[in-house]
Order: sequence, then structure tokens, then C-alpha cells
Amino acid sequence: MMHKVSIIVIIYKVARFLDECLKSISDQTFENIEIICVVGKGDTQCERIVSEHAEGDQRIIPLIREPLGTAAARNEGLKAATGDLIAFVDGDDHIDKDMMEILVNALIKNDADISVVGKYHDYENLTEGVSENKEIILSRRDAYEMLLRQNGFFLHIWDKLYKRELFNDISFDTGKKVEDREVVFKLISKADRIVYETASKYHFRVSEDSGSRVEDNLLKSLASDRVIADAMLGEYPELKASSDYFLIYETISVIQNHMLYGTFSREHDRELLSYVRKNGHLIYKDKGVLKGIKIKVFLCGHFPGILKLLTLRRRKAYYETHKEFKTGTDWEETFRKQGIE
Repeated sequence: MMHKVSIIVIIYKVARFLDECLKSISDQTFENIEIICVVGKGDTQCERIVSEHAEGDQRIIPLIREPLGTAAARNEGLKAATGDLIAFVDGDDHIDKDMMEILVNALIKNDADISVVGKYHDYENLTEGVSENKEIILSRRDAYEMLLRQNGFFLHIWDKLYKRELFNDISFDTGKKVEDREVVFKLISKADRIVYETASKYHFRVSEDSGSRVEDNLLKSLASDRVIADAMLGEYPELKASSDYFLIYETISVIQNHMLYGTFSREHDRELLSYVRKNGHLIYKDKGVLKGIKIKVFLCGHFPGILKLLTLRRRKAYYETHKEFKTGTDWEETFRKQGIE
């Protein structure tokens, strides 16, 4: 059987990066693909770019749809997909030319339901990733533990290849800003075997004004994390220590993001600080938790002002070497117009 990959590309207000994105997909060494481009109606620049690329590559299928968010767009792409394998690429990202070949070959070779590759972080001035590859075969339980410990891939939709049947009773929840974490978890929860090729192949563009950084998105992601961790524990109760670590780590991440974006205060983050204070002891004796995380737990519980100072200092040093992209899009206003909560 010759496998066919349906690559669903979500496109809205990404004209600056779209040529690179579409060219990287058209140039794949695995050629039996269809490229379903779901473009937000009214984004004339992106509509034009997609049309131009479609003229030169018959595998490109433009779908012009009302801009109702990434969830609705991904559902439209799934409806149009005819391949037995599904992949996703965001319109402001791009992929190495052998990414689909690696994903398909790994999936077939290991009789897996999902295959995963590593990702690059792309900045204006540099790209960070991993060149050395290690093939890791995971059961569902192993994948859960990797996700909870955050020592491999995460709940992103776009660094993976999925068997089409996994989506038979799964769709993206429209009307929400944060929709992919729980969907990816549901897909993994249906998989018996996952293969992870650790070398970086997907180029994730780091943008300082990304929609994922809208403040209430962070809280919605944390709420999803809690739902996911509970579901994992329901299936594998022995993962409790990993779940405790995951939820504490993610809670601290939200607190630190509030510190970076100027919204943090003891009152504003009272519930988050209280959660870390009450549960932080659960990871102190965990030998798998780095010392630096344990220090953050202590500071959250006793000296959040010092954590804020250290967080801001570290971010300042980061910006001295990393120049993030700017999309120029007001995502809060965009979400509001799309009726997305």
C-alpha cells in the first residue's frame, strides 16, 4: 500500500512567512502528499500567495473559509483530507524537506499509530535544535510519562504524523483559543505505539506577539493540563509522581509568564501561588526533578518577589542573544472578532 499524507496548513495573517512555509512542504522528499491550505477569508495577501503556489503544484488545495479560529480551520482541513495519514503545519512555520519521509518511514517500520519528530526554535537571528537522532519506541503509558515529565515531545499538533482513523470520533473544539492540547492527548490515548525520532525537523517560529501568549490562554492551557493529567492518572495511577511534577511545573510557568508580561501580583496570582505552596512538597524528594525547579517551588511559596527578580533578569539575558519575530497582529482583538473565548 502506498501511503498518502494529507498535510493541513492553517493560514491567517502570516503572509510574511507563507512562501517559505509552502515551498518547504512542496519540496518534501516524500511526494505522495496533498497540501490542504485553509485560508482565512479576507486575508487577500495570503489568498494570493496560496493561489500562486497552487498554480505550480497541483497537490495544493486552497480552501477559503471564514476566519473562525484554528480549531474551525483544522476541522475544515480534516473534512477535506483524503490521505490515510494526517499531518499539520502552521502557516508561519516551515519543515525540513525530509520530515514527511522520516515520519512515514518510522511509522511503517515500527507499526506505530503516531510518529513524532523533534522541533527547532527559529528566531530572527538564530535557530536552535538537535541534529543527532535517536529512535524511541513508546507504549501509551511511556508516552504519558514523557509528556508529564516534559523530557521529550509535548502536546503540539504539528510535530506529529497520525493514522487517519485516530480522528474518527475526534475533532477540534471550535470557539476556543486553546484547542490542540486536549485533542493531541485524545489521539495519543487511542494509540498503542508511538515512535519518536528526536532529531529536529519542524521549524517552530518564536514570536513575541504570538496568540499563545495572550494571558488568559496561559490559564486555559493550565486548565487543560489538569484535565489531561487527571485522565492519565485514571488510566495509569502509578504516574502520580509524574503528574504532580507536571502540574506544579506548569503552574510555575504561568506565574513566571505573568511576571514577564507585567500582570503578576500576590493578589492576581493568589490561587496559583497557593497551589504551589500546598503541593510543592510532593516533588522535593523526587530524584527526577532538577534542583532548579525545586528552588522555584521554594521561592513561589516563600519569596515570589525574588523569583520575579530572577525571572526578569534571566529574560533580559535571553533577549541579548535571542531576537524573537514580530507578527504585527493584535491577537486579542483578532480572537474577539472571531468570537473565540
